[in-house]
Amino acid sequence: MSNLGYPQTGFSTNQFYSKAFAEPDPNKRRRLFADARQSNLCSYQVYVLAAEAEEHWGADVIRLKAILHKGVIVFKNPAGQGAHCPKVSKGTWMKEVAGLRQRRHTLVATALEQVVNESF
Repeated sequence: MSNLGYPQTGFSTNQFYSKAFAEPDPNKRRRLFADARQSNLCSYQVYVLAAEAEEHWGADVIRLKAILHKGVIVFKNPAGQGAHCPKVSKGTWMKEVAGLRQRRHTLVATALEQVVNESF
């Protein structure tokens, strides 16, 4: 574990989001994302938040789709450490797309919509 996040004390998705939005170093943002995933095994939203932060720092659609694709696959059929997590349906992901559009994260919304349509 890194010393950037707080996985032992429950590094929340909100903590991750605020830190990732403020962190210009992409390597530190990746470490924050890893810590947030470890602390929030059953939170599919952490993948969406990571994509939002990367969009803020100028990531292209390919990078966003890579982040989101992993989240969609992980929560389509949870296994491993997250085997106890509930599956996330296409409808739930599409609600995230609508929320992203309302918050004006259109690049992330478009990327997520494409990933969901390719995966389900």
